[in-house]
Amino acid sequence: MMTMNKKERTLQEILRAAKAIVHADGHESVTVRHLAAQTGLAYTSLYYYFKDLNALLWTLRLEMIEDMVSELTAVDLVHKNPVEELLARLSQYSAYFFQHPNVFRFFYFCQFVQPEGDDRYQRMQAQMGEIWQRSFARLIHSGQVLPQDIDFLARAIIYAMQGMITLSFSANGLMTQETVQSELDRLVHYLIQNEHLAPVGGQ
Repeated sequence: MMTMNKKERTLQEILRAAKAIVHADGHESVTVRHLAAQTGLAYTSLYYYFKDLNALLWTLRLEMIEDMVSELTAVDLVHKNPVEELLARLSQYSAYFFQHPNVFRFFYFCQFVQPEGDDRYQRMQAQMGEIWQRSFARLIHSGQVLPQDIDFLARAIIYAMQGMITLSFSANGLMTQETVQSELDRLVHYLIQNEHLAPVGGQ
């Protein structure tokens, strides 16, 4: 294992402090002065490590996506029934955000500025896509979903889940983690069941 130099250690210290602020108080509380107070650094020194707050938030987002992916892939969710495996994966994903609601708000409500030439987010998106792909692919192999329908089916389910989580975190949100899981269960079974129905008029 490579030993980090002083700059790398300080960078990690700043990111750890920023993560703690997001988890405790939300991304709106991640300010240069707040980070300086948490790390003991002069706030002007932070600009040695990050060009500006946007650059820090971008890097923080990538770090926290890595944290989430590590947690989500640490547990083996393989089931004999591919539908149950998919539901287990969806449950795990939604549970992560119910446990860390400020992380969800950070990912979806914070406006990020992508540095020019930085494709790390796209690579992480592809990695997340592979996680979902493995679960959905089993539905194709089992004959429960047609290959040409999997992209639409996957997006419909994932967008619905993210929308329900957003509603649950809204000011008047009445959806609980259990409600979201129940609705996802109904949605997944409905969509997969209707994959086997012949089109109206036999078209």
